[in-house]
Amino acid sequence: MTRNRCPARTRAILAALLALVFAFLPAVARADPAAPAFTANGRPRIGLVLSGGGAKGFAHIGVIEELERRHIPVDVISGTSMGAVVGSMYAIGNDAAQIKAIASSIDWVSVFNDRHDRRDLSFRRKREVRDILLDARLGIVDGKVALPRGVLGGQRLFATVQEILAPWRATQDFDRLPIPFRAVATDIVTGDAVAMGSGNLSTAVFASMSIPAAFPPVKRDGLLLVDGMIADNLPVDVARAMGVDVIIAVDVGQPPRASADDITNAIDVFSQMQSLLGWASIKRQRASMTGRDVLIDPDITGLSVTGFTNYALGIERGRAAARKMGDKLAALAVSDAQWAEYLAQRRARTDPSPIVIDKVRIVNTSTLPTRMLEPMITTRPGETLDGSRMARDVTAIFKLDEFERVDYSVDFGASGNTLVVNALGGRASEKYFMAGALLTTNFGKTSTFDLALGYTDRNFLGTGAEWRGFARVGNDVLLDVSLYKQFGRAFVEPIAYYQKYSSEIVRQGSQEAGGLLQVHGGGAGIDGGWVFGNWGEFRLGFRLGGINPTEQGLDIGIPPGWITDTDWRAGFTVDTLDSLNFPRSGTFAQLQFVDHIGVLGGKFRRETLGLNVQKPHSFGETTIVFGGRLGTTTRAVNDYLGDYALGGFLNMSGLRRNSLIGQQLLFGRAVAFHRISSQAPILDLPVYIGGSLEAGNVWGSTSDISLSSLRTAVSGFIAADTPLGPLWLAVGQSRSDTSVYLVLGRVF
Repeated sequence: MTRNRCPARTRAILAALLALVFAFLPAVARADPAAPAFTANGRPRIGLVLSGGGAKGFAHIGVIEELERRHIPVDVISGTSMGAVVGSMYAIGNDAAQIKAIASSIDWVSVFNDRHDRRDLSFRRKREVRDILLDARLGIVDGKVALPRGVLGGQRLFATVQEILAPWRATQDFDRLPIPFRAVATDIVTGDAVAMGSGNLSTAVFASMSIPAAFPPVKRDGLLLVDGMIADNLPVDVARAMGVDVIIAVDVGQPPRASADDITNAIDVFSQMQSLLGWASIKRQRASMTGRDVLIDPDITGLSVTGFTNYALGIERGRAAARKMGDKLAALAVSDAQWAEYLAQRRARTDPSPIVIDKVRIVNTSTLPTRMLEPMITTRPGETLDGSRMARDVTAIFKLDEFERVDYSVDFGASGNTLVVNALGGRASEKYFMAGALLTTNFGKTSTFDLALGYTDRNFLGTGAEWRGFARVGNDVLLDVSLYKQFGRAFVEPIAYYQKYSSEIVRQGSQEAGGLLQVHGGGAGIDGGWVFGNWGEFRLGFRLGGINPTEQGLDIGIPPGWITDTDWRAGFTVDTLDSLNFPRSGTFAQLQFVDHIGVLGGKFRRETLGLNVQKPHSFGETTIVFGGRLGTTTRAVNDYLGDYALGGFLNMSGLRRNSLIGQQLLFGRAVAFHRISSQAPILDLPVYIGGSLEAGNVWGSTSDISLSSLRTAVSGFIAADTPLGPLWLAVGQSRSDTSVYLVLGRVF
């Protein structure tokens, strides 16, 4: 009996263990990365391997198109960088035609550019960059300069990737995609290749294509990931590990130059450096391909890493390269019946369940209150996640110009699906420097150089007020500080300033007394007003200050020393221009009235009224900017300085700078420019040719104004919008005066 009881007990234990194993087997099968998604029916399982190569990777689409035409099934996909982008789009169920449609729908010129559309900026930010400053910031974090993590940022590109892959956000296991998929990135700490087969599909793809220094590294699963091209640009080994019999690999990389004679300039050196990255791994992966494996090398002549607008040629090159491998590919083709079965199985896996959002949470690390962001997320609990809608929402938040990155994720928890909007505060959004320059010369006649530097603290001492210091030095000097605080649409801004400038002495609109007057001035005041959306501002202010002219023996009709000057002022400004350098749309208009009064010891008596208008009209690549200025001074008692000046490029071209000075001004111009360079993604350098027609003059008094005394001027120029600002080479003429100009800086 003892012997009978022991086997019985053993059988019971074994039965329980077997029951537990069989109960657990389905879960094991689902988690097995090598579990086949398609019925092979005697055919070999095929892995498609797509390399990185930037825009050259559009050739992958052409290869896929040819594989579909030949009825060659793809069982798994591994991809690096651009190969991961195209591979993921194929893996989620798109066919070649749909991927081509997606590629053609993306604005490849703007998708790499995270610079804000100027029309979307707040009015305060628009005013900030109207000074002679570059629209770029150098952030300060914890008292130290904070360089950007990536030159290009990647906000728009990542938002585009998220939008395309959004329906599959709930799919944490990439083996459950219509075609099992792996994206390959590089651990920037260790240099090891990381094959990602689970988690957030969007971050996996973006990490795989995050070129170091161009895009910020992606934090994922405790790792800091960058472009996979460094460690494994042709991930044949990854596809083999997924359990395939045959590899079809597409390599769009460029081998390193074999001879030093082929490396003759800086561009060649940079290109060689790119080619050498990961070359040992590529050679190893290519050498591992044998037997029925197929290696496809598209012709990349004339294609470049950054030539994203040339996608049609890349697709055709890929298709042509695949056709050349006809015999080897023909051996992998299946019958019509097998192809139909394959497509049916793929379609059965292509309809992800909709993601219903139960809660919305905002993770905000900027200085903006979260309550400002909440209305901008239009997805509400109970609604389905929509990629296009979320792309619009995160873009709207990013346009507030406070963030380094805005994206979203979905937490799938026991209590429901939580939409998490991640608003990462910008490293250069709270405290930052801005700089710029204006250089003009007409080659021997006159030259000017102004260097500007601004520092902004948008949360001064935690008050929410904006402290700004600005300095411009060169031919003239201007220093000012201000503290700006907005209350809803109303604002108040105390100001203090110092300036030093030179001016010709004028009487009744001419330099009768002759000579150059050096003027020191300074003072303080306060402005207040109202902001109208992001398009306009009304400003009312008061100034108490003065000037100290350095007479140098010149008779200016007033005693030497400090002269108090008190004024009140009012102005209204409209600014909807899309650009300050080469505007193509929008309007700029500014009306300014200043009344110098005798209170608090003020010695000057005069009123000035000025109007400045710029209105561009565009026709294709051609733009005409119509502009005009009107200025008048009334009730002038101390008239030794003219309030208005003309002379210089696009300001009565042909004349030397500020050669016409007076107290009455009338000036109009039409400036036309036509872009002659093609638009390009990433490195876009617009080049223009153009010219101007100008008319105007200055007068000493209103009684002198007449149309017969108007001067005319013309100019012709070639210009480029460079990273250092607009660069102009121009020639101008007004009557018998001719000047050649070289200008770096804004002239509109």
